[in-house]
Amino acid sequence: MKSTKIFFLFSTLCLSFLLIACGIFALERQYFLYDLHDREISEIVQISLVNYINPVNEENQSDNEQYDVEKLIILETLNSEVYEDFLSELSDIGGIAGTFPEMINSPNGMGILISYQDGGFILITVSNENDDDCIFWGSYSSNATIENFFGISWQEMIDDFEALIVKYFDTNID
Repeated sequence: MKSTKIFFLFSTLCLSFLLIACGIFALERQYFLYDLHDREISEIVQISLVNYINPVNEENQSDNEQYDVEKLIILETLNSEVYEDFLSELSDIGGIAGTFPEMINSPNGMGILISYQDGGFILITVSNENDDDCIFWGSYSSNATIENFFGISWQEMIDDFEALIVKYFDTNID
């Protein structure tokens, strides 16, 4: 009888530990600005420094979420000879962290546009929303429909992204 109680107590402790550990890991999420395994570098048509001007439309919030090429200004285009180095460094930005609250759901501000042969693209911008610096990452299909996105305030990621832009582009982003 004593061994049954010890076994039951041990099983309960192991199960409790397992549930707590799984619960903690479930609260973490991966936030990376680029995944080198998603697409081949040869599929990239252009990498550009951009300014996406998207003033907040309080009356119709869904207008803010739709990509509009008219709001995009290309400031500079990256030399294709450095795509691999740039994307390698871009893929290092981010990491696994606790779940950040979604601060923004649309691009706005300075950033980069990675365009693919099939018409799909990734748009990453940094803006200040309600006194918080935010980074938006969005993956779009060829018809400019958003497939995945996040819009969070993670200062380390923003600082690393801005440093990467300064390193590879001549245009002043301040």
